[in-house]
Amino acid sequence: ISAENIKKVYGSELKLSATQIDLQAKCRMAYFLKYGLRARERRIVEVDPMEFGTYVHAVLEETVRNVMLQGDIRNISAEDMISIAKDASENYAKERFSALETDRVLYLFRRNWSELEKIVLDLWEEMQICEFVPVGLEVAFGDGEAIPAIDVSGSNFSARLGGKVDRIDRWDHDGKSYFRVVDYKTGAKEFDNCDLLVGYGLQMLLYLFAMQENGQDVVGANPVPAGVQYFPARVPLISSAGALTGEEADIERSKSWKRKGLLLGIEDVLLAMENTENPIRMPYSRKNGVITGSLADYKQFELLRHFIFNRVGKMVDEIASGNIEPNPYSRGKSYDACSYCPYDSICHKTSVVNRRNYKAVSDKQFWEDVERAVEENG
Repeated sequence: ISAENIKKVYGSELKLSATQIDLQAKCRMAYFLKYGLRARERRIVEVDPMEFGTYVHAVLEETVRNVMLQGDIRNISAEDMISIAKDASENYAKERFSALETDRVLYLFRRNWSELEKIVLDLWEEMQICEFVPVGLEVAFGDGEAIPAIDVSGSNFSARLGGKVDRIDRWDHDGKSYFRVVDYKTGAKEFDNCDLLVGYGLQMLLYLFAMQENGQDVVGANPVPAGVQYFPARVPLISSAGALTGEEADIERSKSWKRKGLLLGIEDVLLAMENTENPIRMPYSRKNGVITGSLADYKQFELLRHFIFNRVGKMVDEIASGNIEPNPYSRGKSYDACSYCPYDSICHKTSVVNRRNYKAVSDKQFWEDVERAVEENG
């Protein structure tokens, strides 16, 4: 693999997705095997965790789309929203699993619907105290899409970056269009400072800045990034020393059902996301009038935008150079990119020299590192 061969295939410009960027940050060889050789695992058609994630995405998308067609999501009852979701769930089952109508598959879908019903109700409750409203679902950007691709320049190559956003919410206020990017996650997903510095976990922020640059048709003429949010599309399990009432169980569950992400730390914007004295779902807290949590100001979001595009530009050069040397990323014992990688038997992970192993990074250290990197790269 060489830069010359890359040029023969792609010319001087690569076409990448935000998902590809994340995988390349995890391990160069895994990126090459998946997107270069197109190696795939053999999958059995069944209702597995991956299929559950696809099911949840599809039903939530269809539900919110149908609710949007009826007007403001805040004007619909919880019962009507759940009814719309149930119809979407049944349609999904008929389209995808009509040939597998065994007792086990039917049982699994009943169980999945029971969980999804709670997720839909939680989404409805959130939107009742939220000024942000959905304005875009499955919004794609890239070549041939309604929203143009993002142009990214490396030292020797350029790239056009595409992707698809699960949901975009907007709040129009004082002549500005504040918008946030929402991603449905059925697995555990944290918004982690160390991941961002390494170049992994950039997907949501790339979506945010793509909409800021090219998505005015969706996010408005004067867009202001209000943050990114992982919506936990799984019902958290709770434990208790004794029996709980339904109301007590809901209270305990809500403590574990916080959204993850990074939000614009402006009081009016935060209240527009969740108009409560003490936030229930958003990733911040308020004590004695002081707000703390996963927050950034206008300047920090701008620094982050420059930092990420510099980082992706270097990754474009790395991809185009043809370097596929294994370089797995780990965080002590808490995270290992090789844990669920289907290619670990190929790259001989135990023999990787100079394996990248990082420690947790505090918010203070993170923003100092981001600012330093931006200054060094102009």
